[in-house]
Formats: sequence, C-alpha cells, structure tokens
Amino acid sequence: MARVPTGIPGFDELIEGGFIENDVILLTGGPGAGKSTFGSQYLYAGIMNHDEPGVYVTFEETPARIMRNMWRHGWDMERLIKEDKLRVIRADPIAYDRYIKKTMEPEKVGDHENATLETVLKQIYASVREIDAKRLFIDSLTSLKISSDPVHVRHIILEFIKNVESFDCTTLITSEINKDPENFSVEEYLAEGVICLKVNRIGGERIRSLEILKMRGVKHDEVLRPYIIADKGIIVYSSESVIGKEADVFSLDRCTIPGEE
Repeated sequence: MARVPTGIPGFDELIEGGFIENDVILLTGGPGAGKSTFGSQYLYAGIMNHDEPGVYVTFEETPARIMRNMWRHGWDMERLIKEDKLRVIRADPIAYDRYIKKTMEPEKVGDHENATLETVLKQIYASVREIDAKRLFIDSLTSLKISSDPVHVRHIILEFIKNVESFDCTTLITSEINKDPENFSVEEYLAEGVICLKVNRIGGERIRSLEILKMRGVKHDEVLRPYIIADKGIIVYSSESVIGKEADVFSLDRCTIPGEE
C-alpha cells in the first residue's frame, strides 16, 4: 500500500511512515488545538516536498483569512494558488441551504439538505479535478450538521464521506470533539483513521498532546504524545509521552474512542 507522508515532523513515525493513499482521516479537537494548522501543513508539505497539488475546503473562515494566518508559519499559499498547485475554496452550506430552500418548489423543500450536500460536493470535486489534486483538507465537518434531525445528520455525513472517498485524494477532515458519549459521531466510525488533538492543563501549564485513536491497516502508536505549534508549524515529540493522571483529570478537551466494528 502506498504511503502519503504528512509533513508533520515526528508524526509519521507513529503511523509507519504516513497515511494510506486515498484514505479519509478524521482530525478532532477543541478550539486552539491546531486542527487548521495541521491540515494546512499537510497540504503545504505535499506540494513543496512531493509535488502533490492540494485543495483546502473551508466551511467557516474566508480564504483570505486562512492565507493571512498561514503566513505566520512562512507558508505562501497565495503563490501556490497562482501556480495552480493549491486551491482554497469556501463552501458555505448555510448559504446554499437558504438559496435552495428559496428556489425549490414548495412540495420538495423537505429535500433541501440533500440538495445542499450535492452542491457542496460538486464544488469540491470541481476544484480537485481542476488541478488534479492528490491531497484534500476539509475544515470542518461540523458545519455540515445543518439539519435538526440527528438521523438525517448522520445520513448527510455518511453520504459526504462516501462521496469524498471516490475523489482519489488522501483526505484529512476536521471535526469538533464529541463531548456527549451517549451520542456518537458517525464520522468517527466511517473514517479510516481518527487523530485527536488535546489541550491539557497540568499544574499552571497548558500542554498539547496527540492521540491516534485508530488507523485501519496501520500499526499505530497508542501513547499520548506531546506536540507544539512552532514558527514552522506543528512538531510532534514522538519519543516523549504525557504521563500521569494529571493529564486526564485536568483535560480541557476529551476524545472518545470509536467502537469496534
């Protein structure tokens, strides 16, 4: 199986050298954990080190703000866009949802969530094909949960991930941590891998740590590993561990382990 190096120093050592090609990987974590930085670094490293074009799909931030924020790490995303190696697109499901509701015939308004999903997928696929992208980063899946019906939400997420799997890209998708253990997140079960970024309060210090909850087909590390967000991006300390009950007792963000099939 072909491997896709992530470009995150210290991380690939934990997953036998990289993601399995064309897999969909879920990246969870709370605000400030570094999910967007992780995904941007994954795309940027793919372009710069492996000549693999990438597409960044944002459901919340504007492309201009994303490019501005990534300048902090010295990543010139605007230049890569001009060179047709990168696309940063904003897919706004809320805007699509409102438009489709207005334009649909009254008796078909009940199908508007499915129409919104189809529109978002077409926009992403067009960008992927436009530059023959090999890497895809979607931030964040939480924005697709626009239905008030939890059963329909699960259907939307199922359809979204299954369609993305057919794009011939190795895909990283972010999602907020599910804090309700009684209501599982379907994306955790559907993704081939789940990575959780945690922010822990140990004493008076805030510690970031990473846990690989699952990675199908890969012998992966199961230890809680510290990481930092440095000037050049995220660095994982693969030979160190976050040890002690303090990391659990004072955890600011929690991740749940998806059930076994």
